[in-house]
Amino acid sequence: MILQIFNWSVNLKELLFKYRLKKTIKEADQESRLFKRKYLVIVFAGKPKVYRKSALKELINRRAMFKKGVTVQQLEKMAYYSTP
Repeated sequence: MILQIFNWSVNLKELLFKYRLKKTIKEADQESRLFKRKYLVIVFAGKPKVYRKSALKELINRRAMFKKGVTVQQLEKMAYYSTP
C-alpha cells in the first residue's frame, strides 16, 4: 500500500512538469508569432521558462546566470523547445 502511494506521487510530479512544459511551449509560440522573435524554453530551478534569445545573449554577456564559457548555441541544444 505504501509503495502504491509513493508511485502515485512520483507520477504526479511528472504530470505537473509535463503540464507546465506544454503551457510554456504554447506561450513561446504565441510570443514568437506576436513579436517575430526567437524564443527558447529552458528549465531553470526545476521549472520550464520562456526566454527570448537576445535576452539570453545579454545575460551571458553580463554573466548574470551563467558560468564563463557558456554560449547561446549550447543553450539552444539544452532547450526543450525553440521557436522557428
